[in-house]
Amino acid sequence: MLFKKIGFFHLLPLTISIVIALVCNNVFHFPCKDISYTFSIETSKSTKHIEKFFTNDLTNQIALSYNLKRRVPVLFGSSELTSVHLNGLAFNFFNNEPNEKLIGIGTAGFQNFAILSVLAANKPLIKDAKLAIILSPGWFEKQYCNGTKVSRFLDYCPPNYMYQISQDTSIDEQTSKYLRNYIYKNYDKISKPDAAIRFMSKKNSVLFHDIFNFPFLSLDKKELEFQKKNDPYLISQHILLTSLTNSKMQPFYFKNQSINWDSLNEMALNDFKKISNNNDLGISNEYYDAWIKGKSKKVLYSVDKLNNTEYQDFLALVHFLKVNNCKPIFIIMPLNMKTHENLETLQPIINDINLTLKQNNFKVLDMYSPNVSNFREGLLEDVMHPYEIGWYQMDKFILENFHDN
Repeated sequence: MLFKKIGFFHLLPLTISIVIALVCNNVFHFPCKDISYTFSIETSKSTKHIEKFFTNDLTNQIALSYNLKRRVPVLFGSSELTSVHLNGLAFNFFNNEPNEKLIGIGTAGFQNFAILSVLAANKPLIKDAKLAIILSPGWFEKQYCNGTKVSRFLDYCPPNYMYQISQDTSIDEQTSKYLRNYIYKNYDKISKPDAAIRFMSKKNSVLFHDIFNFPFLSLDKKELEFQKKNDPYLISQHILLTSLTNSKMQPFYFKNQSINWDSLNEMALNDFKKISNNNDLGISNEYYDAWIKGKSKKVLYSVDKLNNTEYQDFLALVHFLKVNNCKPIFIIMPLNMKTHENLETLQPIINDINLTLKQNNFKVLDMYSPNVSNFREGLLEDVMHPYEIGWYQMDKFILENFHDN
């Protein structure tokens, strides 16, 4: 226990500060009883995609926070970020040269609430960060509109993130209540909740509830204080944020590039025709044979905005970004109009999303269309995931908005 305390309360903060301050290739490794901590500038450079965070392994969390601080473009998305075989996938496209850099965070189910939680846990670093957020229209349809699943939320909001959020009094009250309400509503789905989760799960302050819950709140507060003194992992995100916010470092230079997009699209279209020649739906042969052949089109169902949890999560995310003076860009993904029955049913909510973003002066690339006459072969690889042409369109949008010259 003594060595664990020394490692995290003294060596960890010192190490983080050294890593941040020095541009070097050294690897710093301080193993503790329950925590593997290995990080360097080279680790950050090699990190292109973060699929989840790991309890007691800080590597991915440090890489994200470090890159947010340096203003490296960070792309938030879901399952489309797992198409790692595509050259156009943003974190492949912008990591070809030594001085290029972009990282992605997300996997299937990483939706608006999980994005909000990650940003809230990194609040001191996001004002000047370059944030690109992909929205999938399917999130707002009946099948997925219930919002981020608890399992995926916990993948991206581990205990040290939860503690940081619960203790950060600079998070605006509206966002704080929204985050706490999620824990309150989903508390029974969380196995072995710790004191930070229990503390956040208490219903928003009402006199009767406060009086009734006073003994439990007191116990949770005491347990939190005990954990704070005896579990260094719990406060590791706070240590990291303190080190980064107090550190002066040269921002990353995201250089402009002269790219022949027409040439890239032409080559991509030729390649796509070779892998999609057993169907007329504009999807790859492999996907068609595995998932579509012999099946009817997917029918979509709209959900009223007030009853659409995902839409409310989107509004909460926009509010948080706005009150923290962030300048993110948003990308609204397309769906394959040849494999869906009635894409027009989602158009009203897509219009509302567009309007909300523009009212808040957030730039948006809207790739959604229900009109089959707008179908572009090679834009998508399957029913919803972009192929090279789709990614090149997003890469161009990212470059135009984030380049530094």
